Amino acid sequence: MKCANPTCNHSIGLVSHRRGLFGKRPYCSKQCRDHLVVAPTPRCERATTYFEWLFMQPASLQPRMALAAVRVRAR
Repeated sequence: MKCANPTCNHSIGLVSHRRGLFGKRPYCSKQCRDHLVVAPTPRCERATTYFEWLFMQPASLQPRMALAAVRVRAR
């Protein structure tokens, strides 16, 4: 079994160190358990909403409105 720390390559030995009483992720050592690992967030130029993304699509991909004939029954 491998250590839960993403920067560690060690395997778990006879003793695994966990965080707190109910921690589920095993670590190989106390130093590895207490080591803070923060993955850098990918930077994008601008986070767009779905609404903005929808209207940024080319006009050829957007559905066109079509006229439909509606029949009304006479009474």
